[in-house]
Amino acid sequence: MSREKIRVPAKVYGELVALQREIHFTLDHNDTIKKAEDRGYLAASDWIRRNENAYKVGFSWGFEPEPEDPRGTLRDIPPTPEQTPQRTFRQRGGDATMKARKEPQGIGGKIKNWFGKYF
Repeated sequence: MSREKIRVPAKVYGELVALQREIHFTLDHNDTIKKAEDRGYLAASDWIRRNENAYKVGFSWGFEPEPEDPRGTLRDIPPTPEQTPQRTFRQRGGDATMKARKEPQGIGGKIKNWFGKYF
């Protein structure tokens, strides 16, 4: 095993460096997590909690930031097909438009509508 520095995300690295300036690091990771949370270094405290062994090795050998991955660009989006399929529904009866129903006028029209519906 070579003596390489432990790579951490860039934000975590910045918080670990700031934390190192403010407090003396200890191998007691629970104490360091508490001190990091008290000072507002939440990314560093979360990373230490998830990577206890890496923190202990990095405490001795040092930390370095990971190279940042390039963000997605528009070139990463796949090209759209030349012609997109049309999704339509055909109307029954051949008429492409829907016709509005006429509401019956007055009480007589409503009674007529009621008789037509049930008789």
